[in-house]
Amino acid sequence: MLSRFAFVRSWRSEFGGYNPERLRRDLVAGLTVAAVALPLALAFGVASNATAAAGLVTAILAGFIIGALSGAPYQISGPTGAMSAVLIVIVARHGLHGLWIAAIMAGLIMLALGAFRLGAVINFIPAPVITGFTSGIALIIFIGQIDNFLGIHTHAQDTAALKAIGYFTQSFPPINMQAVIPGLLVILVMFLLPRWPRTAHFPIALIGILLATALVWV
Repeated sequence: MLSRFAFVRSWRSEFGGYNPERLRRDLVAGLTVAAVALPLALAFGVASNATAAAGLVTAILAGFIIGALSGAPYQISGPTGAMSAVLIVIVARHGLHGLWIAAIMAGLIMLALGAFRLGAVINFIPAPVITGFTSGIALIIFIGQIDNFLGIHTHAQDTAALKAIGYFTQSFPPINMQAVIPGLLVILVMFLLPRWPRTAHFPIALIGILLATALVWV
């Protein structure tokens, strides 16, 4: 009877032949994702004009529910950078109430897509559109992190393009090197460690975060 449910079949497929080696890799992957995704969730909570705690609780609950009931064996269920551009605009125009309504509507749409098996519609979207969207989101996130990387605070803008232009047209606050040095350390770790064969099986992102955290603590 239970075998009729897709998530039961998925569980059997995922954990069939499970062994200590797969457990070790899952633990490393989980730690890496948590180290990257949880701070990102805190930032999304603040960016949404809510609280950091709201972002943290949302990421934990959503990640657990998605991982337990659906998804794919290699899917990461957590806060996504693509949502930052959407959340900021919705909160700026409609407030937290508008954000709540938008979240409910998005959830209903996702449930409808699953119920009517319309997920394959994504196959009709051209690859350049997906690539362009992803690249645009990457630029938005990059521009949005310049203030944090330099340890400064500049005027908020309605779009990432205006924010980027503002760095060249407005007065620039003094750069905080205590913020820049940990950021540079993470960048160097991400670029240099993968070139060393002995670190091929280590979570590079987690190592970078640990080193930067230790530096800040010292």
